[in-house]
Amino acid sequence: MELMTVDGIENWHAVYQKLARVVGVEATKKMCAYFGGSQITFPRRLLDRKKEATAIRRAYKQGGSVVTLAHDHNYSSRTIRRILAKPEA
Repeated sequence: MELMTVDGIENWHAVYQKLARVVGVEATKKMCAYFGGSQITFPRRLLDRKKEATAIRRAYKQGGSVVTLAHDHNYSSRTIRRILAKPEA
């Protein structure tokens, strides 16, 4: 009977296998060492909402259209209008 080796990612937890396929084996090992034992939630959007809203307002003031801003930021035109209607924080 051959012993199973632990060298390959096929022996890792499924979440680490998926991560390794996306960012690579070495990056996954670093993330495991740094974040291991933590619960991490990745927001769907990369940008901070307040900072993105500031960028949207700035682009609008510089002549950007609601439709273009909606497309560029992956929002609906209605959401862009809501962002523009809120006072700056």
